[in-house]
Amino acid sequence: MHTHWHPKWWKDEHESAWDRVREAVRRDWQQTKHDLHAGGHELNQGVKDTVKQAAGKEAIPDINKANPPKVVGQIDGEWEKVEAPLEYGFAARQQFGSQHAQWNEKLETQLKSEWETENKAQKGLWSDVKPYVRKGYDYKS
Repeated sequence: MHTHWHPKWWKDEHESAWDRVREAVRRDWQQTKHDLHAGGHELNQGVKDTVKQAAGKEAIPDINKANPPKVVGQIDGEWEKVEAPLEYGFAARQQFGSQHAQWNEKLETQLKSEWETENKAQKGLWSDVKPYVRKGYDYKS
């Protein structure tokens, strides 16, 4: 059951797109934390794996099962705490990407204002979630 806050412009297509990439991004998150010695799991997960999994071109193994072996900024946090801001940034790219091809001050001001005024149920100050929102925005599906 999805319980994250969504902005007013949120549409079903944002939800279905996020659902499609959620587990691939989650695996990438665990791998990144492992690579930085900040927790996580060794999943043999690389960018190509994440992209293929998100696009449905490669099966997504269980979160605790590594991909088959291959030669393989600090990110911290538990998935449950970062999923909502990642999701927000990911959907914001779909909504505003044609107006803002790159993250910029105008976009950030808009997203920050929306997060702070409409997102009463979520815990997380903009200063804490901004890196994750931006990572979601910069993620190319």
